[in-house]
Amino acid sequence: MQPGDDKWPESIQALYEQVTGASPDAVLSSRPQWSEQLTEWVRNATLDEREMAQTAAWSRLDSGERSPGELLFLLAHGGELLWPYTAPPRELLQRLISRREQLLLALNVQGQAEAVGPLMEQVGAEVSKVLTRYLKRHPEALTELVSGVRCTFDGRVLRFHDTVELDLKFLLGSEKRVIGRLDQLRALLPHLREGRDKLVAFIRERAARIPWRECRDVLEEKLFQMVASPEGRSELRGFLGSYASGKGEARWCTRASLLLTRNLEEGGALAVIENLSELLVYFEAPVEGLRGALQALVASIHEDKELERHRVVADKCWEHLKPKAEPGLALVLLWLEERIFRVALRQGAEDAFERRNQARERVRELPVAEALYWLAEECADLWPRVESERRPGADELAAWRQEVTRRFVKKPVLRKAAIEFFLWCAPDAAASEAELVTLSLVKTGTDRRLLRKLGEHPSTRVRFRVRAINAWLAHGAESAPEPATPATLTGALRHLRASGAMTLGGGRTWLKDRDLEELLLGAFSRVERDFSARYPEHFREDEARLVTRLLEDLRHEFESIRSDLSILLSQGQPVPLELELQYRRTREPVEGEPAPENARPAGVELAFVLKVEVDSFLTTKRAVLVLARKLEHRGEWAPNLRLGREQVDGLLGQTEASFCLFLVPPSLRAECWMVPARLVRGLMDAQGSLSTVSREGAQRVARSLAQWMTYDLLGLWTGDDRPAVLARTEPGAERSPDFIVEISVRKRGQ
Repeated sequence: MQPGDDKWPESIQALYEQVTGASPDAVLSSRPQWSEQLTEWVRNATLDEREMAQTAAWSRLDSGERSPGELLFLLAHGGELLWPYTAPPRELLQRLISRREQLLLALNVQGQAEAVGPLMEQVGAEVSKVLTRYLKRHPEALTELVSGVRCTFDGRVLRFHDTVELDLKFLLGSEKRVIGRLDQLRALLPHLREGRDKLVAFIRERAARIPWRECRDVLEEKLFQMVASPEGRSELRGFLGSYASGKGEARWCTRASLLLTRNLEEGGALAVIENLSELLVYFEAPVEGLRGALQALVASIHEDKELERHRVVADKCWEHLKPKAEPGLALVLLWLEERIFRVALRQGAEDAFERRNQARERVRELPVAEALYWLAEECADLWPRVESERRPGADELAAWRQEVTRRFVKKPVLRKAAIEFFLWCAPDAAASEAELVTLSLVKTGTDRRLLRKLGEHPSTRVRFRVRAINAWLAHGAESAPEPATPATLTGALRHLRASGAMTLGGGRTWLKDRDLEELLLGAFSRVERDFSARYPEHFREDEARLVTRLLEDLRHEFESIRSDLSILLSQGQPVPLELELQYRRTREPVEGEPAPENARPAGVELAFVLKVEVDSFLTTKRAVLVLARKLEHRGEWAPNLRLGREQVDGLLGQTEASFCLFLVPPSLRAECWMVPARLVRGLMDAQGSLSTVSREGAQRVARSLAQWMTYDLLGLWTGDDRPAVLARTEPGAERSPDFIVEISVRKRGQ
């Protein structure tokens, strides 16, 4: 069967043959008879016959040469023949209008012009009926049905080719799916010849009637489908113009900023980056789309990457930035341009200086422009050094902070710009310097209100740093006369540390949070430092008493860590890490009772049993054996630590996760020494000793107890999870260690 020759139902086949065989002169006179026969057939036809007739009618309208009678029959009775039982054909309206023009031309040639006008009006009404019927069944196919046909809108009716009318109120109805139909109308905007503003107003008025919560999710997905399309940029403005509430949707802005950051980091398609940049600048207050675009730049700019895509986003930000209204954003952009300029110089770009000068010209009218240039250059030079091996010294950084304060503290507009800039753009390695500069710039109640407002900043880094500084400002008056002028650098850092203002970052262990790790390290260091400092007062006690004192201090510190963690968190936020330490002594000495014959050699053996649980799903339990030995004093501190080789071999025979803990007075630092048992065994072999290890040798290879507990024990870099080792730590086990230290860590999932 050839295309366009689909079979008609047998019940209508005779009528169709009569139509196709009619002479050109008898076409108009035979129409009433055809209409009566078709009406009778429609009344008695089955659904299968209707579907077959619909397929045959469309195939003949779609292609092939047709006689005037055949065209007139198909077009004038399209309402009875073309029913939307199946998927709508593409370009239906365009093909119907094309066939209508062929019919008009054929009738005019045959000299029947007098009757053509009313007949064409009837055909046009029939085409409108067919189009409306298809759209009522398939509203999502509007653009496919009418593609290629010129269109106008008068505020109520869409007119295609000036003859086919579509009443939008009839089309949209009152169904909940009206959003999809409005989106189809919005897709017609680029192809509209007249009435574009009227159609936008119509879409906006109908969209405003729908509760925003019901349509927000649907519209969000449609919006970001357009963003992902290279051709979607032309539709973005029309989309947000039609759904004006979307310009204030913070969730959309955040999603666009995150997608832009990812595309900049991973080298995404340039068209998508341009679409996201275009989208972000359309958001209106209180949603800060421009800050979202700048956040993507700040989070993704690295000097070792190609920055051509960053230039595109920066240009879009410059187009919509008003430096007089937002000097802080102007400063951020100047700093970004300075970073891009230095990368362009290394890459040999010819327009590096030209682009830099253009950026400066954009803010030259500001009275504070010179100060902004200076700070952008200074930070572009200093911050990479802070992150490298050429880190400036403490005195140099202190002098730099004083110079920044001198230049910026006197003018409120400069203070406002610099506060946001330092909290936002300073890298993690320069967090302390940025927070100290911010403290020195906060002088008035207006500055404090600005800090509170920055607590809603799109950058997570800014929000955390603002929380820390606000905590310091809330308590600073009780401990210092003016938080902006700390007595010493150490004092300022101590106050920031007490308020939780610690360096943000990914962390060095599975905890993935440098804040938590620094907090743990600081807590353990305090215990270790105090114990070592008081060791000269208690060295005459035996190892068991000394170890008990150390473990008791650790237990108290574990109890206070939870309250320290709460300082880092906002009110009501759950603590991400729960720690607990309990210890027990397996054999308590009885006063006056003689020591057993098989008493242990000198020293105390401990077993650290660590149990970790992440999100009640991932768990691990492991044990570490530790032999504690103290440094003796006989007029002066002994040069060697007494330790039997058979003791070390006994530890290693049980598990490789064995260490030696040396309790010593302050030397270079106030700390206790942790050395792997395997390394202690090597030192004894190198010295040729059976019962001692040199103090200097142990100090050279030792790690502090605080570092070992944070990064080795809690960091899961050591430990033995074999059942035989864990069995020795259970109550009632034979030859169990002197102390069992049980540590429980419960961490919430990411």
